[in-house]
Amino acid sequence: MRRLLPFLALAALLAGCGSAAKTSSSGGSVPAGASVVRAGVVAFVAVDSETGSSQWKQLDELAQKFPGRDNLVAQLKQKISAQGADYDTDVKPALGPELDVAVVSAGNGSSTKAVALTKPDDPAKFKALVAKLNAKDSSGDRAVYREVDGWYALSDSQASISRALEGNAPLAEDSDFKEAMDKLPGDALAKVYLDGQQLNAIVPQSSASGTAALGLDKLKYIAASASAEDDGVRVHGVTSGGPGGGDFASALIGDVPGDAFALLDFDGQGTTDQLGKLKSNPQAAAAIAKFEQEYGVTLEQVLALLSGEVAFYARPGAVIPELTLALDPKDQSAALATLDKLAAHSGSPVEPGTQGGHPVKTVNLGQFTIHYGTVDGKVLITSGVSGIADYGEGDHLPDSADFKQAQDAAGMPDSTGGVIYIDLKDALPLLEGFAGLTGQSLPSSTTENLRPLRSFLAWTNASGETRTFDAFLEIK
Repeated sequence: MRRLLPFLALAALLAGCGSAAKTSSSGGSVPAGASVVRAGVVAFVAVDSETGSSQWKQLDELAQKFPGRDNLVAQLKQKISAQGADYDTDVKPALGPELDVAVVSAGNGSSTKAVALTKPDDPAKFKALVAKLNAKDSSGDRAVYREVDGWYALSDSQASISRALEGNAPLAEDSDFKEAMDKLPGDALAKVYLDGQQLNAIVPQSSASGTAALGLDKLKYIAASASAEDDGVRVHGVTSGGPGGGDFASALIGDVPGDAFALLDFDGQGTTDQLGKLKSNPQAAAAIAKFEQEYGVTLEQVLALLSGEVAFYARPGAVIPELTLALDPKDQSAALATLDKLAAHSGSPVEPGTQGGHPVKTVNLGQFTIHYGTVDGKVLITSGVSGIADYGEGDHLPDSADFKQAQDAAGMPDSTGGVIYIDLKDALPLLEGFAGLTGQSLPSSTTENLRPLRSFLAWTNASGETRTFDAFLEIK
């Protein structure tokens, strides 16, 4: 099974990387394999393995932008050949238009197993492929299969297959599963569904109180899809139950300097509320008590720093990137007092000064320094000698052409529950320069295959107990 599941995953990927004559698409919001798998599985993954579907054709158009695309296809075929099989004659006819994986468990980690399913175009080819790969496998773990209504379930034992197929109504009829699939696009390369309650059932008992403290014990499901678009690849997901938080209009991003190439922005209130509950976990409480004693501050004082909006960003520096944390705490004076205590307990000199007319304190840690102070009620902690002075001055990130292009390509709304942004186009030269400082250089094949990557943008939105998230990788 260790050999067969990765093998089938490679085969599904390879199916879309080559041209094909088929033009149909699996379509539909509920994967066909969900009618065979029982409800109550821990996880269910459906991959579009239809070689001529619109999604795989779109992905291949994007792949053509990478010089290493043909080499990757050759490597995948070579790996399949190393298993004693040929893609065109052995694998392609053994797969149907959909390749699924169901994860089942008897309530603990050791009993958790994976079961692959497909409805092969040629059942005889599927059986021959399994026999050929079993003969090639010297580990002693032989795969077994079972046929149900034209579908073939493949795993390491018939008991695992029974656990995936028998006992409950079909997964396709489960109300949570149907609700989750309705929130995903019908046309996708892959769809994933995780049953929150089943996941919690296999969490070790020692971790259960921490899971409950973070609100994960109330999680109903997590679902996600991956799809190819004209300008890149998108992952869209949804969660129901579990920890939440509302959307907000950022008060910090507007002052982030325009040359920032990476940004993380979120409302810290929900996060701090959940982290504060960790004191109910005995293991976490012991670590927290040790931290409080060592640094002279309480967990509540540290979390108060993050009680409002939080923005962490990186911009080019003289040698290494400049890192800045911008905070909008509810009590600015208390936040500065907490930072003073942390600085005093660092054991390093703390020197007063100014940046752009703003009072600043500098902590000299030897190889690098940290500066902290305030700008218009915002608390900033930065590694840059002008990081505080530049906040809110000059060009701003939301007005930069690169950020606007990334936002337009990804379709990100103005109001979100948090944002992650990376300007990959500008990050690559910095990565090359940093490698040069260490006396090494990135292989030319690596840099050439990274150049089509333009940006990465991810965000969340919330509505009641439901939270959606999108991640978009822009490719040009």
